Amino acid sequence: MTDTVDRPTRLRLVHEAMLAGMLLNRALLPQPVLRTGGFDVMNEVAIDLWMGASPVYTRRTRALMDISGDDVAAIMKTLQLDVGFVHQYMDVAYRVHDARSGEFWLNHCGALLDAEPFGEERVFGMCHTIEDPTFDATALAVNPRARIRPVHRPPRQPADRHPHCHWTITIDPAADPVGPARLTEEVGALALASVPNPAPADRGSDGRTDYAGDFDPAFRLADLATPMLGAIQSEFVAQTHLLAASGELALALRFGPDDAREMLARAWQGVGWTVAERLAAALGLGPAPGATGVAATLVHQPLLPPGCTHTVAVDGDAVEWVCTEDHPGVLDPASPGLAGLLARREAGGLTAMTQAVDARARLMELDGDAHRVTAVFTVDPGAEPAPPPGEVALMDSIASRWHFTLGA
Repeated sequence: MTDTVDRPTRLRLVHEAMLAGMLLNRALLPQPVLRTGGFDVMNEVAIDLWMGASPVYTRRTRALMDISGDDVAAIMKTLQLDVGFVHQYMDVAYRVHDARSGEFWLNHCGALLDAEPFGEERVFGMCHTIEDPTFDATALAVNPRARIRPVHRPPRQPADRHPHCHWTITIDPAADPVGPARLTEEVGALALASVPNPAPADRGSDGRTDYAGDFDPAFRLADLATPMLGAIQSEFVAQTHLLAASGELALALRFGPDDAREMLARAWQGVGWTVAERLAAALGLGPAPGATGVAATLVHQPLLPPGCTHTVAVDGDAVEWVCTEDHPGVLDPASPGLAGLLARREAGGLTAMTQAVDARARLMELDGDAHRVTAVFTVDPGAEPAPPPGEVALMDSIASRWHFTLGA
């Protein structure tokens, strides 16, 4: 099967790829809470996770989309293409005052609405403890002398305050530059960080072919030409995998490498199920769609690693998925992140992302060599439907239930 879809379907898949980064965050960050019983370590992991990955993938996005310069407009362009600011789930408004100052505010923040039921401590942790260092780390990939500071932010007073939060961006040439966070250089040295994703030779003619030129505060993914939608979809996949790798490294600093890998593997089950379930809906698959439905979602699955050629073949009730490394080192078993799990033949995420589509799916074989992973699934019409893994319960949220409203 090939990744050939019409433009409306592509647009749905691009939004799902963007949301996958937020869903990964949702799956991974509860893991330290389950180990420690509190939010403090979770906040520390979240800071390292985002600060480690976001400067790396922001540079990649700038290269793909021809975002030049080091002013406020360039920073805002990268925020519009960051999986941490999922369109609609995060309804962000922007205003540029001049090259060195601007502001943005969130008319709707799905992450806040997901956090508020857990109480003020959780909201403070997300909107103060985590956001203060991570916003600056994201901006440093454009200008290390940029600072992002709150006008107001939650906990909301009054409880229905709108906009949900409001921030300024200022660039002071005299300010000390923000240095790379402790994990940024380590993440940047990973094979994942250098997986090529050039703009297609034919960028299309039915929309934007880059993001050079003026900043558009109303920019939406639907503004992109169809080939560029495919390119930014691939970049969102890379962003998510860099976040996963950074998250494993952050967990390893606090729990050791073995426990970090176990926590990531558990998170992969939860997010794998949720993303696959959403993909099935985006592709218009009905309940229990059989081997062809399972195969269709694997073709578009953003939790399978970049830097590989993915082939999917259906033979009756059997599905064979093969991941062949194109970029050296992506399938190194020692690598942090989801690609490392695959290279070590971790089966939980693969099982979850197929059984979410058809609960009768079973992983029958998981094998390969140093540069390839092969998985074979069957969908037996007579099999007992498998229940969701326990980690799926952690995924229930506004994010997991989010419905995108898309134009063409």
